[in-house]
Order: sequence, then C-alpha cells, then structure tokens
Amino acid sequence: MRWIERLQNILKSSSLLGGKTVAQYALYQIGLRTGYLKARTRQPDFSILRTAISPASVKILPDLSVAELKELIGNRLPQLIQEADDVAEGKVILFDALPAQLDLSPHSPLLHWSDIERGKYQLEGDIKLIWEPARLGWAFALSRAFFLSNDARYLNAFRNYLDAFKQLNPPYLGSNWTSGQEAALRILALSFAHHLFSQSDAFPNDLLHEIRMVVAVHAQRISPTLCYARSQRNNHLISEALGLYTAGVLLEGYKAARKWRRLGWKIFNQAIVDQIAPDGTYIQHSANYHRLMLDEALWMAALSDFAGEPLPDRVRQKLTASTESLFSMLDPVSGCSSNLGHQDGSNVLPLSKADHLDYRPTLQAAGRLFLKNDLFKPGPWDEKACWLGIETQKIQAHPPTRALRLGNEEDWASMRAVRYRSRPAHADQLHVEIWHQGQNLAMDAGTYMYNAPEPWCNALRSTRVHNTLTVDGLDQMLPTSRFMWLDWANAEVSTAGTNSISARHDGYRKLGVIHQRTLRSPSNSSWEIRDEVLASPAKTHAITLHWLLPDLPFNIDDHCIHFSQPAFVLKFSNDRALPADMLVIRAGALIHGKSDINTTIYGWFSPTYGVKHAALSVLYTLHTDLPIAVFSHWNFLKK
Repeated sequence: MRWIERLQNILKSSSLLGGKTVAQYALYQIGLRTGYLKARTRQPDFSILRTAISPASVKILPDLSVAELKELIGNRLPQLIQEADDVAEGKVILFDALPAQLDLSPHSPLLHWSDIERGKYQLEGDIKLIWEPARLGWAFALSRAFFLSNDARYLNAFRNYLDAFKQLNPPYLGSNWTSGQEAALRILALSFAHHLFSQSDAFPNDLLHEIRMVVAVHAQRISPTLCYARSQRNNHLISEALGLYTAGVLLEGYKAARKWRRLGWKIFNQAIVDQIAPDGTYIQHSANYHRLMLDEALWMAALSDFAGEPLPDRVRQKLTASTESLFSMLDPVSGCSSNLGHQDGSNVLPLSKADHLDYRPTLQAAGRLFLKNDLFKPGPWDEKACWLGIETQKIQAHPPTRALRLGNEEDWASMRAVRYRSRPAHADQLHVEIWHQGQNLAMDAGTYMYNAPEPWCNALRSTRVHNTLTVDGLDQMLPTSRFMWLDWANAEVSTAGTNSISARHDGYRKLGVIHQRTLRSPSNSSWEIRDEVLASPAKTHAITLHWLLPDLPFNIDDHCIHFSQPAFVLKFSNDRALPADMLVIRAGALIHGKSDINTTIYGWFSPTYGVKHAALSVLYTLHTDLPIAVFSHWNFLKK
C-alpha cells in the first residue's frame, strides 16, 4: 500500500505545484541524469578568461565618502573594525549567532557538482553549515574595514581567503558548487567588495581583475540550472537572476556579460511580479525570506538605477507593497519582526551593526527607495542605505497596513490567516503573536535546522509548536517531506475590525472539524482568544491549545499561570466547564503536569539558524465531543 500512497502524494504534489513547476524540475533532473549539465559546466580555461576580461574596473554604484560614513557610523566604528579583525584572524559568526573558525572546505570529494547532486557522494551533517562561510559574507566585513581605515591587513586577509576558496573549491567541483543560488550570493559579496576596493588607489589592480574573473566563473555556473530555480518559485530564482545581472554589469565588455545582464534583468522582474502578492505578502510565508528578497531588491534597484536602467513601474509597485507588508510585521519598540515561517539565518547584505533580528536597516533603505520616505528617525539602521548610496528622504507619517493586527506600538497582537497560492512553509494557520513593550511573549518557535538527525529535521514547522490549536495531535496539513505539505489548510477571515479579528481554517476537514478563532482586545492591558472547534457529526476528539512563551519565572494556580517579569496572567477555560490537563514544558522537559507525550520539540525558541533557546510551551488539553469553545485570557498587570 505504501507505493500507492507515494503515487497519490506525487500526483497531489504535481496538482498543487502546477504543470510549469513540475516541468522545470523534470527538465533539471533530465539535465542531471543525461550528463548535459556536467557538459555545460566544465572547468574554464583561465588563460583565455584572463585575456577576455578587461583589466579596467567598471563602477557599479556611486562612490562613497569615508568621512560621511564614519560620521554616520559614529561610536559603532570600533565594532565594525573588530568584526574585520576577527575575520582576519579566522573567526566568523555563522547566521549572526554561531562563533566558528572560518572553514572554506567543501567537506566532500572534488567530484563534479552534478555527481554529488545525483547522490554519488552523501554529505554528512547539514550542508548549510558548509555553505554559510562559503557565501563569502566575510568579504563585506573586510572590504568595509579597508575602505574606512585603508589598513593593508584587511586587503591581505581578503586575498588570502579568496585564494583559499579557489584552491579548496575548483570551479564546479565539490559541494559548494551544487547550488546556483550559493554561486549568486558569492557574486553579490565579491561585487560589493570590488565596489569598495576599486575606490582606493592602494588596492592592487591585479586583485581587482582576479575578483572579476571569479565572478565570471560563478555566473557561468548559474545559467545552465535556471530551470531548477524556476521550479522553486522562491528566493532561489530572485538570487540567481540578481547574480547574473550583477555579473553582467560588473563585467561590461566581456562577451557573455551582455547575455547575463539581459537574462538576469528579465528573470528578476518576472519573479518579483510573480512572487509578491498584490497586498505585498511574499510567496514563501517567511519574515526572514521576505527580508532576504527585499535586500536583494535593494541591491538590484541601486545597481540598475546607477546603470541608467531603473526598475519598471510594475516591479517598483510590487516592492512598495512588499515594503509596507514587512513593515506591518514590525515591532516598533524592538525593531524585530514576527518569527514567521522558515528562519534560516540568511543575511545577504550584512551592511549594518544592528542586531540580526532588527529589520529596520532593510526597511529604512526600502522605505527610501520604494516609498520615498524614511520610516524611522536617524539611527544605526541608516547604515545599510548609506553603503548602497541610497539617499536620505524626509520622515513622513506612514502608518503600516495592519489588517490582521490589533493594539498600539507598545502592546499589540496579530493573527495569521492566509490562502495559499504556493507551497506553505509552516502549518501555522490562526497562529497568534502577542508583544508587550518590545518583548515577544507569545512567540513563533522559528526553524532551528533543516538537515539534522530526528527529531530536528525542520521539526518546528509543525502545528503543535505554534500558538494555535491541534485536533487529535495532527498537523493542519499532511507533511510528506522536509519542505512539502499536502492537503493545504486555507483560512478565511470573517471580521477584521479595530478591536476584534475572527477567522477559520479548513485544515481538519478530513475529520469533519472546523477551527474558528477570535482575537479580541477588551482593553490595552488584556487579550482574549476564543477558539471554537466545530464538528458534524459529533465525535470525541483530543483538543490541544498551545502557547509558546519566553523562559520566564512563573507559578501556577489551577489553570492560571502567573508571571512576574513582566507581570501578567495567562488563564484558560472552556465554555462547558470540562476538566482539562495543563502541561508546561521547558526545553523539551516536562516541568508541570503529567503526560506520556513526546515532549522533545516543545519549549524551544530558535531566533536564527542552528540556535535554539529554552522557552516555555504551555499545553491545555481536553478530550471531548464537539463543539467546544476554549478561552485564553492574557491580562497584564498595571504597575
């Protein structure tokens, strides 16, 4: 029977993803298995390449003023210099959180990348830990420090690391060449470094020429596998289009550059129009991938504007809406966003010393380019825009669009309710977040890792660890792989007023069950969440409500949890006064209540990739026939 289920799932997947997506992926697989892609990505002849690429540098962005940047960066300059010093000593921070020694090895034999993709070598561990240092993010730190200090140590460190990368990763051999997107992100890092280095008379021309040669080798890797990027219909395609366009601009005069530039321009604009919904939401249902897309759009807009090729109006309109959409997810006090969807730690334009989880640097730059106004008063978040040559705008009142958000700047709550038009990331319909004075108290667990031993293989995408309700312990959708859900759960918003939001989803339709949720704000110091579970015919089900909170001190009185820092009470009840079980789980360990459930993935918060912190999972469970209404009351105590 298993093969019948697999066939059914394949057919369902094909139907959900659409014929074009399936055809592009099939084309990629055919290219792999016939050897076509291996033939298209052969080792380049460097002697020919060296002659073909002009020794003269091309400006790709406006020149910058050292004095103005130093004034803007101010007392954060020592941090910037220290980061470059650490890199020069071989110390990096992966995903802006994990200290590590800089390791550029592919951790694989030097097989052709297509052979690795076909399974001729099985990598151990998580490939993202190999790819991250090889994205060359350290080039941003070294080039910025050299530009501001003119210290040759940073030039020498850059040369040594680039030489090491080339030696350890010959073109198209090893795991660091298996992804066209990774090649594109290296083009972005190298091109930014080239932009800064080329403004110094002290920087050797031979190294600038070497950077351009490496960029050409990377661009040549991208074109043959665009069918795979198209099949993903996400940030992969935008990244690869950006890489091609950037290479095309930087390598002006090189024979292939004009083709790369035209192709990258066309695909980028098509992808932005396709992947951003009219209301500005991003196709991947992820706050971090939304920011990644906007960062890449910032680079593209800055580059194309300087090249005299501004983005088309319809693309700018989409990016304007997308800026407003991400702004609507922002906590104004902390600058952080909801930890929605996949959080893989990507920071493809690390041009600010603000915290990794602070979205204001991207939003300030995007506000200037796409909204034509500053979204925030001057601060550390201005730095990214300045490195890209994006000019300051006037600060104008720009209230965010908050269709599914209630409250004010200091106390607010939001509800997630969407209708999917592409692959869902997490099974999180009707997930509610609560923020209080800059602190996220009802949290999204995040991601932790995509590729890890069970149970940590993208486990935090599950309905169970989101702030919503599960029926019989089931996810809202059917998981079939790390990144694929079937039987998509879609939500419908009933009301969205100033004090109340109501929505329902159909993820449990196979059980004959509908989950309807209402989020209310009776006052500025309280929230009420009503969960109605409706069914026909009436059957007994296990109904579990889950909330994820920070690891705060607490005490429990019946179905009431009291917190002191900050001071608030979380109380549970149901409309039939039925008995219920309440569990509290911290970092996978049960610390209150009795249960035989597997608690491993409960009670964790992952702010970025590869990192998980202890948190509190609170579960309120009833075994009952339906319908039933369950209430969560959040009451903040006034000082």
